Amino acid sequence: MQDTSMIDHYRQLVRDTTIDDRTLLSTDYFNHFNEVIMLLSMLGDMPDMLDEIVAWTPKTYRQHFEDSGLAFAPLAIQVFDHVPMEYRGPFDDTINDMNSLIVEAVATLSPMRDDPDMLGFTAGDYWRRLQELVDRGSAIVHGSVQDHNPAVTMDQSEIDDLF
Repeated sequence: MQDTSMIDHYRQLVRDTTIDDRTLLSTDYFNHFNEVIMLLSMLGDMPDMLDEIVAWTPKTYRQHFEDSGLAFAPLAIQVFDHVPMEYRGPFDDTINDMNSLIVEAVATLSPMRDDPDMLGFTAGDYWRRLQELVDRGSAIVHGSVQDHNPAVTMDQSEIDDLF
């Protein structure tokens, strides 16, 4: 059981940062994955980008913020252990799915190195799937969790609330 008074305390601390005050998570973490998505999207035209994808290594939430240099990074790291479980479980599952998909992409794409057309076509499938996972993760960060449903989406009122 999580201490609600501690969570409420952290929710006050994260106000005026990019950390969501309901979930205590930040979408900034997905920048780490957006790098791979961008590289995958370029593979058809620049097959040598595969080397950068192969060299990419996963980072935990904490590692990302430790390396980020962002002003709110220490707070993001501090509050991560207090993310309410209703968000933490689906968030962790989504991150695991993303890391697994990148490993799969590297294994699938590496033998296609000498076939730019097939490389680009197959990479397109992977970057779209990764983008869907980033979208799911972002929805979770902003409080939309629907029974660990892989197709978690935000309804229009939730999107409107963000803006």
